Amino acid sequence: MNFKILKIHSLSALFISLALQASFAYAKDFSEDRFVSQPLGHGLYELAYDAGKNAVYAASAPSFDKDKTSGEVFQLSPASLKVKERIATQRRPFAVSLDETNHILWLGNALDGSLTLLDTRTNKEVKTLQLAEAGNEAHVREVVLDRKHHRLYVSGIGGDEKGVLWVVDTQKQKLLHALKKMDPVGFAVDEADDKVYAVTGSGELMTLDGKTSQALSRVKVDPSEPNHYFLNIALNAAKGVGFITDSNTRDVLVVQLDSGKILHRIATPNAIAAVYNPARDEVYVTHRNARQISVIDANTYSLKHTVKTAAMPNSMALSPDGKTLFVSVKQDEKASQADYVLKLDLTPF
Repeated sequence: MNFKILKIHSLSALFISLALQASFAYAKDFSEDRFVSQPLGHGLYELAYDAGKNAVYAASAPSFDKDKTSGEVFQLSPASLKVKERIATQRRPFAVSLDETNHILWLGNALDGSLTLLDTRTNKEVKTLQLAEAGNEAHVREVVLDRKHHRLYVSGIGGDEKGVLWVVDTQKQKLLHALKKMDPVGFAVDEADDKVYAVTGSGELMTLDGKTSQALSRVKVDPSEPNHYFLNIALNAAKGVGFITDSNTRDVLVVQLDSGKILHRIATPNAIAAVYNPARDEVYVTHRNARQISVIDANTYSLKHTVKTAAMPNSMALSPDGKTLFVSVKQDEKASQADYVLKLDLTPF
């Protein structure tokens, strides 16, 4: 190798080294201590942001005991996280989805396979919709609203039938479809393209027709890995990609939505929830076991920052302006401390 070529290789190596150093220097760990938090008790689960009411809703199922079947929903101030109201519910809510236009907060009652409809103007329950049939122990895991087509997608886990996809007509407030053997766990809706994407416990990506709710395709994303249990998917619909979280295996998978092909594996611990923020072109991912939240560049798929939490981050809700992320954080079952909501100001990121 002559001197000129050697010089070029040396400079290239130097530039790569500097670029990597800059990348690592850019990534930063944040502690939750610098952000606002609010303890709320035990059994805290999913969140929803209501811009019209200027409120954050937090679902709570305080007990798993058979004789303690009631729950509550906390209404919080987005600015301070102070509790504005505590709304008692007859059943124990876990999942939430807000129909802000029609002032309905859909609550998924996991332990009895039903939905509760809460009027956000009065904070009163207006209806309970039983989904699971008698003898079927299917539990509600996720509820996701398709506003354009007036449908609510509900994942039913377990029971006599292995997995069921419930589709609810939100205008008539009644069950429209009960699609069995679908094994859905988490959903994301692309209203512009009339598509609904579901991930399954067996490592599949399903594409549904938003107009009919019928399956268009079903593909194994990573057949070489038998231990996948996909939990959630976040969409960058403009780019045609999804970010899939997995509770069993490491890494967030970046997949091509039209084929299920893996485009990238983002090195992270096993994960729970994912939210895409188009305002900042970032993805936020919660890692319960690792007790951290990842901030990921949605363009380069690189880890930008992590937020270290004292307990286990679970679900998230993003403010409409994309500047604030609200996170439910759960304690270990044996812990005496309360579960809490964490408010992350995203501007330092």
